[in-house]
Amino acid sequence: MITIPKSISNYCEQAIIGLLLAAVVIIPLFFDIRLYSVFDLSKVAVLYFFSIATLVIWTILLTVKHDFSFSHVSINTPILAYIAIFIIATTVSINPVMSLFGTYKRFEGLAATLCYIFLFYVTIHFITTRTRLYMLLISMAVCALISSIYGIFQRCGVDYFTWSSSGPRVFSTFGNPVFFAAQLVMVLPVVVSLFFIGFKEKEGKDGIFINNRYAIWSFYVVSVIIYIAFWLTNTRACFVALLGGIVPFLFFIFIKRSTERYPFLILVVSFFIIGIFFNVKPETSFIKHFAADVQNEKDSSDFFIDKEAEEKSISRKPRPWIAGKFSVTGSSFSRIFQYLAAVEIIKDYPALGIGPDTIGIVFQKNLAKVFSVLEEDNGFQFPRQDRIHNDILDTAVTRGILGLGTYVWLLTAFGVYVGRNYRRLNNRDKILILGLSSGIVCYLIQNQFSFGNTPIVTLFWVMMGLCISIIKINTAEGNGAGEEAQLKQKKILQKKENVPSPGKICFKWICCVSILAMLGFITLFVLRIYKADMNFEYGRRILNYSERENSALMVDKGLFFINRAVLLNPYETTYRDELCKVYLQKASNTNDEKWIQKAFVHAGNSLKVIPEHFVGFFHFGMIYQMLAEKFNRPTIDQAIDFYSKAIEMDPFQAQFHGNLGFLYLNKGNTDRALEEFYQAYLIRPATVTYLERLTNIYLQKGEMEKALYFAEKAVEINPAEPVYYNNLGAIFLKKGMPDKAIESFKKALELSQNGQVYLENLTNACLSAGKYEELLDCYKKLIERNPSVADYYNNVGVIYKKKQQYDEAVRYSQKAVSLAPENPIYTHNLAGEYVDLQQHDRAETLLREFNMAYPEHGYVNIYLLLADIYLKNFDWENAVHECQRVIQIDKKSIDAHRILGVVYYNREQYDLAKEALENTLTLAPDDKVARELLEKIEEKTRE
Repeated sequence: MITIPKSISNYCEQAIIGLLLAAVVIIPLFFDIRLYSVFDLSKVAVLYFFSIATLVIWTILLTVKHDFSFSHVSINTPILAYIAIFIIATTVSINPVMSLFGTYKRFEGLAATLCYIFLFYVTIHFITTRTRLYMLLISMAVCALISSIYGIFQRCGVDYFTWSSSGPRVFSTFGNPVFFAAQLVMVLPVVVSLFFIGFKEKEGKDGIFINNRYAIWSFYVVSVIIYIAFWLTNTRACFVALLGGIVPFLFFIFIKRSTERYPFLILVVSFFIIGIFFNVKPETSFIKHFAADVQNEKDSSDFFIDKEAEEKSISRKPRPWIAGKFSVTGSSFSRIFQYLAAVEIIKDYPALGIGPDTIGIVFQKNLAKVFSVLEEDNGFQFPRQDRIHNDILDTAVTRGILGLGTYVWLLTAFGVYVGRNYRRLNNRDKILILGLSSGIVCYLIQNQFSFGNTPIVTLFWVMMGLCISIIKINTAEGNGAGEEAQLKQKKILQKKENVPSPGKICFKWICCVSILAMLGFITLFVLRIYKADMNFEYGRRILNYSERENSALMVDKGLFFINRAVLLNPYETTYRDELCKVYLQKASNTNDEKWIQKAFVHAGNSLKVIPEHFVGFFHFGMIYQMLAEKFNRPTIDQAIDFYSKAIEMDPFQAQFHGNLGFLYLNKGNTDRALEEFYQAYLIRPATVTYLERLTNIYLQKGEMEKALYFAEKAVEINPAEPVYYNNLGAIFLKKGMPDKAIESFKKALELSQNGQVYLENLTNACLSAGKYEELLDCYKKLIERNPSVADYYNNVGVIYKKKQQYDEAVRYSQKAVSLAPENPIYTHNLAGEYVDLQQHDRAETLLREFNMAYPEHGYVNIYLLLADIYLKNFDWENAVHECQRVIQIDKKSIDAHRILGVVYYNREQYDLAKEALENTLTLAPDDKVARELLEKIEEKTRE
C-alpha cells in the first residue's frame, strides 16, 4: 500500500514534468500587450514563475521523499565554476542591481541565468524515461509550430494585434525576427530527427515511441511549416546557423545511412525547393539581405567638411579597412564598431568584466573611442546597444576573461561528454542527439552575430539537458533497466526505504517552510515588477491620448499610474525618465516651478540607481536650462556641465549637442556653439533646426559659402517649408546673386501665398536686380494686400517714371503724397514727374506749398528741384535763394554750386559765377557744365 508521502512524491514528480513541458511551450509563446516591455518582461516573468513553482514542488518532494538523490553529471564542475564567476561578476559589477535582474527589455542578468541552469537540472533529473523524453521533444515541436503559423499569418496580414514594427520580416510571438528565427533554427533539426526516427525499425519490445505512419509524416509537415516561417524572418545570422548546423546534420545522416532514403530525399528536396522559391523573392532573399550591406561609392565632393571643427573636438577616428566594404546603414558596419568598442571595454575591465547585462551603461562612451560620425554617413545610423552582437565578446565584456574561460570550459565539457557517449547510443538515440546537438550548434553560431533572449536561452539549456537525459536513458536501457524495469526497481526501493528519525524529518520541514517563504517573497517581488510595467504602460498610453486631446486631467491620471510604477519598481530608470520628461513639459507649458522640483527629484534618483545614466544628466541639464530661461536663475553653467556629462556618457545624441550649442550661443561663444551644432547635424542631418543654427552662425561670421551650404541642405530636407527658401534667398542676395535670390523668394511665395515677408524680400531682390517688370508686379501685389502703405505707391511711381510712363507715375505718386503728405521724398518725386510732363507751374506750386507747410524739413532735393524750376523760368533771385538754402544745409552739394554758377553766369556776375563753378569742380572735377562755363567766363573776361 502506498503511503501518503509516497503518493505526494508521485504527484510532485508529475507536476514538475508538467511544469517543464509548459515552460518549454509557454515561455516562447506568451506575451502581454498590457506591458511596455511586451515580449521581454512577459517571457522572463513566466520563466521566473515556472522556475519558482518547480522549485517549490521540488522542495516539497525533497521533504517527503526520504531516499531522493541528485543525479551526478560530469559537467557539474564547469557549471558550478560558470555560476560562481557569474555571481562574482555580479557582485563587483559597475551596477550590481542591473546585473542581478538584467537591463530593461533584456533581463538577462544573474536571476534569469540561474533559472536557465535550474531548468537544465530539472530536465536531467526528471526526464528519465523515454515517454517523458518524447513528450518534451514534441512540446518543443508544437511550440515552434504554433509560433510559425502565427508568423505566417502575420506575413499574410492576418493578425489580431497591430504592431508598430510590422513589416515583411515576421517576428511572431517574439517581437524580433532574429529571436524568432533563432527558435526555429534550433527546433527544426529536432523535428527533422523525430521524422527520421519514425522510419527506423522497432528495436525490441521497447521500440520507438512513435510508430504511427500518419504521426511520422506529421513531423514532416511541421518541419516544412517551420522552415517556411524561418525564411519569412529573413535573418542572416540564423541563415548562417542553418548552413553551419542543419546542413552538417543532414549530411552526417546521409553518409551514415541512418534513415531510409526516400523520406530523406523528400525532406531535402522540399527544403531545397522552398529555399529557391523564397530566395528569388526580393523581400525574403538572403542574398539581397547580404548584398544590402555592401558599400556604395560616394562622391566626397557632395559633402561639406568643417576643417575647423575637425581640428577641435570633432575629430575623425580612423576606420578599419573592412568598414569601407559595407554600407553605413547596414548591420554589418555597426557590428565592426561594436566589436571594437567591446575590445575597449575589455581593456578597462579584463578580469571579471563590467558585470552581466550592463553594457548599455558604458557602450556609447566606448564606441566614441573608435568611431566618429562623418558627414557622408548621413547621420548616426546605429541603434543604441545594450548587448554585443557576439557571444564571445559579450561574455568577455560582462564577465571578463575568467567568465569567458568558464563558458568555453562548460561548452567543451558538454561536447566531450556527448561525444564520448555517442558511440554507445542506439541509432534512434544517435539521430535524436544529432538533432539536439545541431540545434545547440545553431544557437551558438547565430549568437556570434546576435545574442540570446529568454525563450531561446531557455531552449538552449533544456536541449543541453535533453542530450544528457538521452545518454542516461540509453545507458539505463543498456543495463536492462527500461521504463518498466525502472518502475519495478523504484517500487522495490520504496519498500526497502528506511524511515528517518523524527528530528531529521522536523529539520527538513523547517528548511522546506523557510525555502517556501523565501520563494513566496521572490514571487511577490516578481509580481511587483510585472505590475509596475503594466502601470507604466497604462500611464504612458493615457499621456499619449492626453497629447492628442489636450487634456490636463488625463495628464494627471497618466502621471498617477507612472508614479505607481516607480513605487512598485524604484530600480527602473525608464519610468523615472518618462516622469522627468512629462514634468519638464508641464513646467515649460505652465511656468510653474513645482514641476521642475518634481523633475529634479526623479532625475536625482535615476542617477542614484545608475550613476552614469546619460538621460539623468540630460534631464538635469534641461532643468537648469529651464531655471535660467524661465525663472531667471543663474544656472546656465550648471546646465552646461550636465549636458557635457550627458555627452561624455553618450556622445551620439543630437539633442544633447543641440541644447549645449544653444547655451553656448546665448553666452556669445559662437565657436563652441558651432562645434556642438555641427556635431548635432552630423548625428541627425535631417533635423533642420541644427541646419538653421549653422546657417545663422556662419552668416554672423560672414562665411557665406558655408551658410549657403547649410541653407541649401535645409531646403533639400524640407522642400515644402517656405522659410528655408526665404533664408536661401537672403543669402543669395547678400552674395550679390539677385537672380538666384529672386528664384528662391518666388518659391517661398509659391508655398505660402500669404507670406508678406517673402513678397517684400522678392520685391527687394527684383529691385536689386533691376527687373522692373517683376518689381512692378510685386508692388502691385503689396498694394493689394496693404493699400495704406505710401511707400508702395511711391515706388510704383518711380518705376513708371523709369519706364517714361509719366501719367501712371503721377497717379501713384499722388496717392503716396496723400497718404504721407509730410514725406518730402514723395513730394519731390511727384514734382519731378510734373516737370517731366512739362507742368512746371504745378511742380513749383507743390514744392512751395510743401516748404511752407514743413519749413524745417531739411530735404535738399526739394530746394534743388525748385531752384532748377526757377532756373528754367529765368527767376534768378528765387533760384539763388533756393541754392543758398541748400548750401546752408549741405556745403558740398554739387548741384547747388552748379546752379548758382549758371544763374550768376546768366546774370553776368562772372566773379560770383566763377567762384561757384570752381567750388563745383572742387567737388566734382569732371563736371562738364562747370568746366564749359568757366571757359566761357575766361573768354568773356579776356574780351
